[in-house]
Amino acid sequence: MSAIRDPQFRRLYVGDALSGFGDTALLLALGIWVKELTGSNSAAGVVFLAMGVPVLFAPFVGRQIDRIRRKPLLMATNAFAAVAVLALLFVRSAEDTWIIYAVAVLYGCVSTVLTAGRSALLKDLLPDQDLGSANAAFGTLFGFTRILAPLVGSGIYAALGGHMLALLDALTFVAAIIALATVRVTESQPERTEERFSSEVLAGIRYIRSVPLLTQVTVLSAVAFGAVGFLEPIIFVVVEEGLHRPAAFFGVIVSVQGIGSIIAGFTGAWLLRRVGEARAIGGALIGLGIGCAVLAVGATSVVLGGAIGVGLAVTWFSIGWNTTLQRHTPPRLQGRVFTTAGVMVTVPQTACIGLAAALIVVVDYRLLLALLSVVIVLCGLRLLVRPQPAPTPPPAPGDGADAASNEPSSQPAPGEPAVADEAVHSNRK
Repeated sequence: MSAIRDPQFRRLYVGDALSGFGDTALLLALGIWVKELTGSNSAAGVVFLAMGVPVLFAPFVGRQIDRIRRKPLLMATNAFAAVAVLALLFVRSAEDTWIIYAVAVLYGCVSTVLTAGRSALLKDLLPDQDLGSANAAFGTLFGFTRILAPLVGSGIYAALGGHMLALLDALTFVAAIIALATVRVTESQPERTEERFSSEVLAGIRYIRSVPLLTQVTVLSAVAFGAVGFLEPIIFVVVEEGLHRPAAFFGVIVSVQGIGSIIAGFTGAWLLRRVGEARAIGGALIGLGIGCAVLAVGATSVVLGGAIGVGLAVTWFSIGWNTTLQRHTPPRLQGRVFTTAGVMVTVPQTACIGLAAALIVVVDYRLLLALLSVVIVLCGLRLLVRPQPAPTPPPAPGDGADAASNEPSSQPAPGEPAVADEAVHSNRK
């Protein structure tokens, strides 16, 4: 991975690894904590809903990310998170459950800022040819975190309680601040514009619409992950009715997905170099669709194999998605484009979770898995077979204000295949 050779990236990576591991360990424990306090599965589930609410306001966050320096923003956000998580020390009984929900909402806000801000900082920190390698490294990190953090978090919670876990998580935020403080980076200059507030916020969607490749990737990803939303409630039916296992077996499936994510992280940069971002995303969606279809087979070994495939495909998709947005967006539009594209994909996915919860009562889960698999595969095929050409490199820093209104050239960027009918390759998210 070429990005790992950069000492500044390594420092950023180590800080993110520590903070991300602590976050995941704590957040998974929050649901258990609420369950123990209230005895309600529904109350525990609200924790994850609370974490997802802030994504609706992500474009407003993107505006602020583009108006200030990213490194100080990330350091300040980590400091805020370190203080906020300490509120959990005041949780003593079921009456204090609202504190856990409040912290979950704050975590959602923090995650939005850190994810978009880190992506924007990487654009200034690394040359474009190393962005795929950097995103692949984070994909590998995500896989290890997915396997280990649930075990560590639940173990610490069981042995020492939620208060100690909160303290440890606060320390990981401090570690991230220290790591960020050592990163030397020349950032693109923040924009100073007289645009109306609404115009600034909508600059992300305007830019996505102006770049055919970004429009195609975002729209097809939104449709595909709307279908993925059906998988969230279906997976519990797969476990209980298909495999005849207790609901807790879902944790095994999640951990096994981490194996696929690790494999994707080690191979993601190579895949992007071989086939380009758009076709890599398309291939990843096809793999994801096939992985979802395999879950309908009522055999534990087959379902676990499908889970590895899903983890592999989702991480490939993530690497390709992040790299596409970073490479083809000017530095000072990174925050708004990243958060806007994220909302456009996340909202359909969230809406379909509720729809699937209603349909699963009256429709056989295997039929639903077949339908969602077909939708995901078709979206992948469209990107695999006929991707839009990549634009020329984005304008230099300082031209970002005009970029949203200018139609980019359709010349392929280095490493991105031109439009062609032949099907080759795959990608990741």
